[in-house]
Amino acid sequence: MSIHEEVELDLWTWIHEFVTVPNAFYDNKFAPCPYAAKAVESATVDVVAWDSGDVRAFIRGHAVGLRDAPHLTTRVMGFPPRMQHAWGISEFVEELNAELIADDVFLNTGIAKTTKGRYPGSLSKPYFIVVANSLAAVLRGAGSLAKSSYYKDWPRSHYEIVVERRARMARRYGVT
Repeated sequence: MSIHEEVELDLWTWIHEFVTVPNAFYDNKFAPCPYAAKAVESATVDVVAWDSGDVRAFIRGHAVGLRDAPHLTTRVMGFPPRMQHAWGISEFVEELNAELIADDVFLNTGIAKTTKGRYPGSLSKPYFIVVANSLAAVLRGAGSLAKSSYYKDWPRSHYEIVVERRARMARRYGVT
């Protein structure tokens, strides 16, 4: 297997073993992403791993590709851990959000907790990820979760960064 195929497999394992299963943080009532299991089962999720070339072009191409793939709701893009600290990457993702929100695509950056990077120089640190989602589906899900106990133990700053920021950007750039 190539490194890029191994990374994709690692990310699928992370999705199946962490993202889609009930978590102790939520008193084992919710998975980190409560809608992920159904999306995986429905085959509306895919995973792609960067292996070389311009990271920004890779992110843009795969985000636009999600927009143009009506059968998908989520695309997980995997990168070496060092990409999390690449100059301007967060700003680039925010600019891309401003461009693609009107097309129902929203991107978040993060790390794939519980993974151990295989890229050279990763030192077994978790992969950096960019997740592209159908914004309408995420907003509906967040609305439903707000009526449950899902967000009750989230630190206020995390809730603001994830939930409120996404809603604010959706209003600002064209989705209500």
